[in-house]
Amino acid sequence: MFAMDCNRNYNHFQHTPLLLLSFLEQKGCQNSELANHNYIEIEEELQTDGHSSSVTYRDFLNDLQNQVQPQLPVDDEEARAAREMAAELIRIADLLEQRVLFQAAETLTKKLDTCPEQFWVRHLSDGVQGLLRQVAEAKEFKKELVEMAFTFVLMKTVCERVPQFLFRLYGSVVQYFGSR
Repeated sequence: MFAMDCNRNYNHFQHTPLLLLSFLEQKGCQNSELANHNYIEIEEELQTDGHSSSVTYRDFLNDLQNQVQPQLPVDDEEARAAREMAAELIRIADLLEQRVLFQAAETLTKKLDTCPEQFWVRHLSDGVQGLLRQVAEAKEFKKELVEMAFTFVLMKTVCERVPQFLFRLYGSVVQYFGSR
């Protein structure tokens, strides 16, 4: 039943930026060690006590939402549909074993860290294709839907590790699905 509903809803929703933001908002931090961890220090901004401030994945996500959401012409019905579709994508993404997802995220993080941004879409696609081959249960869903769910969760997992990638990887994901 779930697969049929999810597949049907996908046919009626094609607003990738809104869907991706909703997915990132709803999907909690998978790695408990990273959930409240300060990831990077911003050397330019010193606190009054002389220490540098730190930025978390959540901080980057809030900045992304503040920059992107005003540009999205969304009514209440579209926002609701995006939240529902994102919840369905999260259920599909949860088919991935954490070990497999973390391994794919680690591999992708290394590639992104060492290559020009123009190749990010290709590396992201390669990572997602590798995940698709490993999850037999996903075959009951439309391939495009599973690919979107796995792309979103892989992006999120990479950005939890390296929050500085969030804006650029977000752009790569939107570009990837916009070019189809």
